[in-house]
Amino acid sequence: MAGAAGLGLASPALAAPGDAAARGVVLDLVGDPGDESVQAEGTFGSVTAPAGGGTDDETSVDVTLADPENVVATGTVTEVTATRGPTTSSASSQLADFTLSVLDVEVLDVSELAVTAQCRAGNTTAGATGEDITVFGQQITIRDTAQEFTTGVTVTGLTDATLHAVVDRQLTGTPDNVIAINVRAVLSVSGFDGAEPVRFSLGQVILAEASCQSPSAAPPTASVIAPASGPQSGGQPVTITGTGFVPDATVVTFDGVAASDVVVVADGTSLSAVTPPGTVGPAAVVVTTAGGSAPALPYTYLADGTGAEVTGFTPREGPTTGGTTVTITGSGFTGATGVTFAGVTGTGFTVNPAGTTITVVTPPNPAGPATVEVVFAAGTANAGTFTYRAVAVAPSIGSLVPDEGSTAGGTAVTIRGSGFVPGRTTVGICGRTIAAGEVTVAADGRSSAFRTPPCAAGAVQVRVTTPGGTSNEVPFSYQADLPVTGASLRLPIAAGLTMLLTGGLLLLVARHRRQRLWQV
Repeated sequence: MAGAAGLGLASPALAAPGDAAARGVVLDLVGDPGDESVQAEGTFGSVTAPAGGGTDDETSVDVTLADPENVVATGTVTEVTATRGPTTSSASSQLADFTLSVLDVEVLDVSELAVTAQCRAGNTTAGATGEDITVFGQQITIRDTAQEFTTGVTVTGLTDATLHAVVDRQLTGTPDNVIAINVRAVLSVSGFDGAEPVRFSLGQVILAEASCQSPSAAPPTASVIAPASGPQSGGQPVTITGTGFVPDATVVTFDGVAASDVVVVADGTSLSAVTPPGTVGPAAVVVTTAGGSAPALPYTYLADGTGAEVTGFTPREGPTTGGTTVTITGSGFTGATGVTFAGVTGTGFTVNPAGTTITVVTPPNPAGPATVEVVFAAGTANAGTFTYRAVAVAPSIGSLVPDEGSTAGGTAVTIRGSGFVPGRTTVGICGRTIAAGEVTVAADGRSSAFRTPPCAAGAVQVRVTTPGGTSNEVPFSYQADLPVTGASLRLPIAAGLTMLLTGGLLLLVARHRRQRLWQV
């Protein structure tokens, strides 16, 4: 004998409160192990309580098989009864002198068996008795957990064939219904077919079964629903307290629309449910069981976003380029469709099923504070403020004016470009760095000015550095014969020509091309 997992049993298939039924012997054996076929099907002794009340019974029903294959079964169903009363339903089954052989092996031998089932509202009982129960010739104590028994058997086409019987007793139910089976045996054959191990199911045998359901109970009562309001899109978890709620048999409706995920606690005094969508305004909440319906409770559907409450918001700042994942916590977010930052919709929006957490990725926006709003189908809910930080950008040089100067240094140079930062811009030239305090930057950051340091004649590279990085390099030419530039005087002398006197040089400028004519 070896232990086996519990077989499990479905709830009794009862049509209405007060139903009761009983069966004596149920054979459902069909299988083809090896070259043999096993077949024996039939129910012996079967009654159902009358729908209008009263008792149905059968007595002294012989177990006689029609066209069995490799199965022999004999015995007597002594009595089966089923009764429906105004407050109680009940059923019972009794069996005597039952034997079952399969493939010429005696599987079961029972002297007497009996089961009973009784159901009142909220109170069910079941019992079983049995004497001299043997499996494969071995007397056993039947249990509500499955036991597996085995014995050798001869099956053409199989070597090392074994007949298995997994046996248990089932007494299961709820406060309102119950099913009882005295002996249940599931049979199979295993062996080796010459190529690999095989196992064939043969079906099952039920001995003495009774089931019932409680008659109609009093209607439930409902006293409180919490919360008493929620979004019109539904999805709001609520809890209802009262009495007489039935597990797996209670319906909750909001203005006639069924709630989902209804779960009743074991003692029937409270339940949880999830609201369906509704129309803005009051709604009647009705709890219904087989016993009837409770008086309606009031519930109010709110325009989406009205019930939203933000309790947390993190992080509260990020770069102007966007891309920051923000988490908003609170309640009433069910039905939200998105989040905006200063009117710009974020991406990657999600809201958890409970409506308590939102995640969203910030869109790009200008530097500064941005109002954050949770968007619903019928409005918005303010979630606070997110601060965008300016992102430092590397500077860029477009041109130098002038782009040459004296080796003695002191040439005033204007750099045109972008990204220059007042007070935080340095210039690199001739292996030296002109400090930020000696560099003048325009307010728009598009030009800066400095004076060149002394340097040997030749071309050097000029670059600008700010907190955003370092710019491209632009050439500047040092010339030994050029004086230091200072104040200059421009004098027009003819159409298209200008005479420029600057720092000891006299230049003619024509159509933006400068020619050095002479030095004075």
